Amino acid sequence: MLRYRTLALLALSSATLHAQAPAPAKKTYEGSASFGFSQIGGNANATALNAVNKIKYSMKGWAIAQDLAFFYGEAENTVNANFWNGGLRGSRSLTPRLDAFVTGRFDRNVIQGISRRTEENAGLDFKVLMLPKDKLNVSAAGALFQQTLTPGSSSPFNGNFPAARFGADYKHLFSDVAYFQQTAEYLPNLSDTEVYFVNTESSLVAPLTKAFGIKAGYVIRFNSQPPVRNARQLKKTDTFFSTGLTYSF
Repeated sequence: MLRYRTLALLALSSATLHAQAPAPAKKTYEGSASFGFSQIGGNANATALNAVNKIKYSMKGWAIAQDLAFFYGEAENTVNANFWNGGLRGSRSLTPRLDAFVTGRFDRNVIQGISRRTEENAGLDFKVLMLPKDKLNVSAAGALFQQTLTPGSSSPFNGNFPAARFGADYKHLFSDVAYFQQTAEYLPNLSDTEVYFVNTESSLVAPLTKAFGIKAGYVIRFNSQPPVRNARQLKKTDTFFSTGLTYSF
């Protein structure tokens, strides 16, 4: 009888300890930073550099996020890539699946004739999938753009214009530190129906350690009405492929 009482007390103690065990704390800070560099010499000379960082801070239903991407390249002493894109976003959780957000962004793409372009938008973000390994968010927002071109460039549309923004962000976890992520956004100019922008980013991260990994990224920037520079129509699409070492925290 004593044996059975002892076993019952051990089982009850185990269940009590399990029930009182605190749930895993949600990260207050999270983010990543990656860097890549390559250089070719000899019969051909080329240099490529890319750096990307993302940081997010969460607090009681609020979140602040910052991101920055930089791509630079030279070939035979001629710059063939010079692209900056960064932003700051604040969001407030309205329901477990719905957030309201405001965002400010800046980008510079000298090769596409953009000296600087700023964007402010506000909208809603809806969590379509909230599975352990798959997450999908979609968003809709209103936006305002201010655009300044490089010297010698002209645009068929006004540099200051209102726009709409429709976006999607999908992430699949292969493990705790390995993942694939795809983002896309469509931005139609509300003052000129023939003008719109499409931006996408594909990322694949393979871990080396729990914190460090190898990241491959592919960015597409599409402008339906690109600037004209020195009487030459610039191309509508710019692409940026990068690989490098990434650190996640």
